[in-house]
Amino acid sequence: MSKQDSPPDYTNRASDNYNPHETDNSIPPAFTPNSLEVHPPPFSLSSPPPPPPPPPDQHNFHVPAYFQNQITPAWTIVINNRFWTDGFRIFVSEDASNKFDAFKKSKNPEIIQLQEQGIGVPLFKAITSYIPLATKFITFRRYVPTNLHPFDIDKDYYDYCIVKRKLHVGYDSYIFEFTPDPKQPKLNFQVILFSHSVLPIHDYIYKGERHRWIDESNLRRFKELWQVKYGFKHTYLIDGQPALTDNWDGQSDKLNKNKKNPYLDNFFKMKFSISSRYPKPEYYGPHCTDTLGEAEAFFKLGYAELKIDDLGKGYSQNDDVNYESIFSIPEEELVTICIATVLKRQKDIEEEKKNRRRRAN
Repeated sequence: MSKQDSPPDYTNRASDNYNPHETDNSIPPAFTPNSLEVHPPPFSLSSPPPPPPPPPDQHNFHVPAYFQNQITPAWTIVINNRFWTDGFRIFVSEDASNKFDAFKKSKNPEIIQLQEQGIGVPLFKAITSYIPLATKFITFRRYVPTNLHPFDIDKDYYDYCIVKRKLHVGYDSYIFEFTPDPKQPKLNFQVILFSHSVLPIHDYIYKGERHRWIDESNLRRFKELWQVKYGFKHTYLIDGQPALTDNWDGQSDKLNKNKKNPYLDNFFKMKFSISSRYPKPEYYGPHCTDTLGEAEAFFKLGYAELKIDDLGKGYSQNDDVNYESIFSIPEEELVTICIATVLKRQKDIEEEKKNRRRRAN
């Protein structure tokens, strides 16, 4: 298993001081060029998406917008693509990933001190199942460097979150079992993500607030730019907005289909409607806080990026926050990272299926 040192206190940091209804919604996140109201309209059957242009000239292209630097306080989490049998290593930034490669096997006291501070070490390793349809979907190992010895990638971790998947008609449910501190079981908690099988929405509840990830991969700009494989935006829902979680009893991994819900009614009609897969304005809350994307293979980045906006959440009120340290991330954002990694894994499985069909033909 892992070392016996006690995990740092930061694992128990409270993160319920953020109220999305009290934030200044006139300030969009740095990575959102326009407000939600001016999103490109979804396609209709009478207006098919245009064919993609040829790839850009290798000597004259810009990094996709999903990967441009932010100017507001934020984390830019890197989910490295690794061999599918070995899962993903997750870092707080690209720089942290590069430092980790450079720091390997170094005995330099200054480097060891940086690693003790959570700099240049991975945040998680996400272990994926060999079988895509396995119930146990992902296990997140959380790394916990200590000042008792130099960082050991093979020992300094514990199982932070185990994700199980259940398949249902019209949706899938992902059960996240979180262990903030293995020595304090009373702190354990559960989050269930409900992913619609057709509509581009993925809903969950955390600390009483309704969250949603919206798959924007079918928006017009993704077809026109030849830049990003997929893209998701995270938003908070407000009163009056329907959600998959409206039909959840708060305990099981199933939804009550006897209760009216526009996202669960007429599932088979949705399944055969192309337009059902396009994002609609009513899916969004007042503002988007985070974004997840992965560049096309042409860019050779080799990772997905999750941009987590720290604007208005209260974390950045402390001038000493070091966004390059794994200790800077509060519990709420650890939950966000785990859920975003599951969304990435969903997309990877879809891509693997397409590649197998392509090879078969």
